[in-house]
Amino acid sequence: MPRIYTSEEFHPTGWKTKACWLTPLLMFCILSFSRAQNVTGKVTDANENGPLPGASIIIKGTTQGTTTDANGEYSLSVSEENATLVFSFIGYSTQEIPINGQSIINVALSEDYQALEEVVVVGYGTQKRSDVTGSIVRITTDKTEDLPNYNILQSLQGRVPGLNVTSPDRPGENPEISIRGTNSISAGTSPLIVVDGIIYNGNLSDFNPNDIATVDILKDASAAAVYGSRAANGVLLITTKSGSTDKPQFSFNTYHGIQRPDRLIKVLDGPGYIQKVLDFRQAKGLEADPANVESYLTVAEAENYRNGVTTDWMDLILRTGTTSNYHLDVSGKSSKTDYYVSGTYFKQNGIVKNDDYERMTVNLNLTNHITDWYSISIRSIFSTQDFSGREASFNGASQQSPYGNFYDENGPGGYALLPVGDALGVNPFANTLIQNKDIRTSLRGIFSSNLEVPFVSGLKWTVNVASNLRNSKLNEFFDNKSSNTGIVANGIATKEITENFDWTLDNILNYNKVINDVHSFDLTFLYSRENTRYEFSGMTGRDFFTQVTGYNNLSLAQFQQIESNYEDQNSVAIMGRVNYAFNNKYAITLTTRRDGFSGFAQNNKYAIFPSIALGWTVSNEKFLNGISWIDYLKVRLSYGKNGNQAVGRYQSLARMSSSQYVFDQTSVSTIFVNSMANTDLSWETTTTKNLGIDFNILKRRLTGSVDVYSSNTTDILLERALPRTSGFSLIFTNVGNVQNEGFELALNSVNTNSEGTNLIWETGFVFSLNRNKIVKLTGEDANNDGVEDDDILNEWFIGESLNSMFGYKVDGIYQLNEANIPAGFAPGNFRLVDVNQDGVLTPEDRVILGNTLPNYSFSISNTLRYKNFSFYMLINSIQGGRNSYLGNNTGTRSVSTGSATFTERYNFQDVPYWTPTRPSNEYSRIDAYPSLPTIILEDRSFVRLQDVSLAYNFKKDMIGKNTSLRLYASAKNLYTWTKWTGYDPENATVIRGGFPLMKSYTIGLDLKF
Repeated sequence: MPRIYTSEEFHPTGWKTKACWLTPLLMFCILSFSRAQNVTGKVTDANENGPLPGASIIIKGTTQGTTTDANGEYSLSVSEENATLVFSFIGYSTQEIPINGQSIINVALSEDYQALEEVVVVGYGTQKRSDVTGSIVRITTDKTEDLPNYNILQSLQGRVPGLNVTSPDRPGENPEISIRGTNSISAGTSPLIVVDGIIYNGNLSDFNPNDIATVDILKDASAAAVYGSRAANGVLLITTKSGSTDKPQFSFNTYHGIQRPDRLIKVLDGPGYIQKVLDFRQAKGLEADPANVESYLTVAEAENYRNGVTTDWMDLILRTGTTSNYHLDVSGKSSKTDYYVSGTYFKQNGIVKNDDYERMTVNLNLTNHITDWYSISIRSIFSTQDFSGREASFNGASQQSPYGNFYDENGPGGYALLPVGDALGVNPFANTLIQNKDIRTSLRGIFSSNLEVPFVSGLKWTVNVASNLRNSKLNEFFDNKSSNTGIVANGIATKEITENFDWTLDNILNYNKVINDVHSFDLTFLYSRENTRYEFSGMTGRDFFTQVTGYNNLSLAQFQQIESNYEDQNSVAIMGRVNYAFNNKYAITLTTRRDGFSGFAQNNKYAIFPSIALGWTVSNEKFLNGISWIDYLKVRLSYGKNGNQAVGRYQSLARMSSSQYVFDQTSVSTIFVNSMANTDLSWETTTTKNLGIDFNILKRRLTGSVDVYSSNTTDILLERALPRTSGFSLIFTNVGNVQNEGFELALNSVNTNSEGTNLIWETGFVFSLNRNKIVKLTGEDANNDGVEDDDILNEWFIGESLNSMFGYKVDGIYQLNEANIPAGFAPGNFRLVDVNQDGVLTPEDRVILGNTLPNYSFSISNTLRYKNFSFYMLINSIQGGRNSYLGNNTGTRSVSTGSATFTERYNFQDVPYWTPTRPSNEYSRIDAYPSLPTIILEDRSFVRLQDVSLAYNFKKDMIGKNTSLRLYASAKNLYTWTKWTGYDPENATVIRGGFPLMKSYTIGLDLKF
């Protein structure tokens, strides 16, 4: 059988080898004459007939092509007579035209309104973007797919105005998230999470970002009103992937990376630590002779000091972190079935030794179209996360004496359990000796029945039934050599099992109708039921006669204890929404939802949350027809109410507690009432007004939106003090009032599509600011001055921000020989300001020093594509905002006893603290325990190079027509510019109890076939 070869190689003469046969005797080829031909033409705007400079013309299936000049004209050499040319331009619909022997091809491209026709998820339904009246932002993961994001929230950082997502600093950690500031005092600020149309009560770390298709963020009350009592903090609508291609498509993605601390705080080295000991003793009036310094140390420290042996604890505890991810999926559709199946394995070893995390997820999405009018679907995900192992103590390492002993061949695990020879400092590696198994699993399934009623056009009935089971198992064993067991000998073991189960039933009716191409109606009705159950079982055993079995046999313990708990709650909701649009110009959305929640009191089980939103597409008005640079302009106005189920289960009821005591040598159990009932307790209500403008201008080279909003939260849940004669100290009531106001701006620009360079450059800019203040608290006026009292203990002040910092104002440091130093202060203490100038420092001199909220935040992203290369960069920033920082007090002021021995045993940040020979106006003396406390604040402002990625897409002629292969390299949290002297200004972390942000470097590949 002859072997056939084909070739696309052109000979200099213009002859082209079409096919060759290789036989045992000879090779012969059929040649055909196919000289390259030149195709010319002009690309214009179909509406205005003007030239489109920089339009792209590519020979389909190749990377060969050109762009139009300033007059919209082009010239391209084509060697294949059956080739097809692909004409494209940003903001216009792409056209494909076969050559068919033509030498002149002129093309008129029409504007592409796909972005306006894009369907977005709005809660219990979808809408065309052009018909949306609320503040909704859609995010896709295409720009961040080359970044090592193990949590979908990381893909949202810096991309949505008003959306705040913190950077996780520990393996498997779920980032904190909020939308448009803080609406509550006692409740959380996290938005409601909805996945595939069903409320999700679990953790988003259960999901793999590769399985997520889109995220729609509902920010104003009108957009979120369909979720009523749970939507005061906004809503995240997450949609997982489905099959979309007729041919099965396989996708394999993997990346591997390393992680290191973004910044570390320097602690005192050996000589610095010795000087600290001397300085401390001198400040306390004790002997501080350098010749006798060994006598001021412990035996272990003194021996190492004599031998010149020091220990770098931070170096010992840290390592290069690693991440690995493997993802495989297959998707597709047939005439009857759409499918998406995936599996992912992710592993992360943190920068602290023994801080490890693993996650495996399996995702299955199926839709079967039984008939043209009826389909059923199943969307399911299984996730297991392994947090097992206690990591070494990062905080403990930063406080250890550099003259302490790390190793001890006779110690547990080879460690010196008490590095300096006393019980004031425990080896930070002691935690790693604890047997720890921490496994968390989640199984979620959604069954949907979708009926498009055949005899009523536009009517659809959807039934969603969802259940979610989340289990957590924590087993630990502390052997008798671990310091954590205290005085109990022979070990402590614990086994804890937590189970969360919830189910949801949604009945949804949608009706769509268009009359005379002018009147458009979209009606939605919902009836929903939800049940959530929580169950906990815990067992503890102490004093084992054998420790071989660890936590696996608690019956061997001499002392055993059992704990258990069960909680149950139910919700019911009815919702109606009407969307009406007239002539593609005017739109109105009316929504009302009635919620019932078992967690609220007897007199307030139900509440109604209404909203209204208006939209005006100004660009469709005749008076703008002559303004060519405006492509799209829309004004939005909304008003509505949403709620916050901030109260816990059974919070409105009188609850019971139990206790045990010994009476007459017998253990007696008692039950007593520990809280007072409140039959009027209800949810918090947030009323929001929003004015927004959406626009596309300059032939869609610049698009964006502007939003101005104001929200007022009433009936805030607060604990009020009760007279002691009531038998109780506190009771939860609805009394507070908080306001938020803000401004948001989002811009996206196409900066260049330069002629002849194949370069496309796009920029995104996001800006937001938020101001909040407390309008009302409990209404109490204890001093009868006619003005409501502030809550000084909790630092809540009427008319001020929720996040206020309160204390004495600092004006430098008292120096030697300075006159009028107040009693209780000494040289080296911070100088406090006598605000009321009465000559005495009293609590009345305390003032509001600022607040932790930033003045504003912004981010800038740039995407560049050149031929087969693509580059993405995101800069994220917050500006303003302050927070307390113990580093300026050198860490010693957190020690309440002021004991010289106790303070001497701890290391702290290497700062130039005040001494008589080294005066400072910034850092106080190290034994600073004045009679009045001091808060030291620092600016949290930062600019961070957060994300950078570079990718290369291989040419089709190298890997196959139906195959795509992309290699990429990326970095996260590459550099932070800030004056904050702690670890991370975003999370306001400090040396004592803080943790550094992780920067990562990753390489990976994405293969589709």
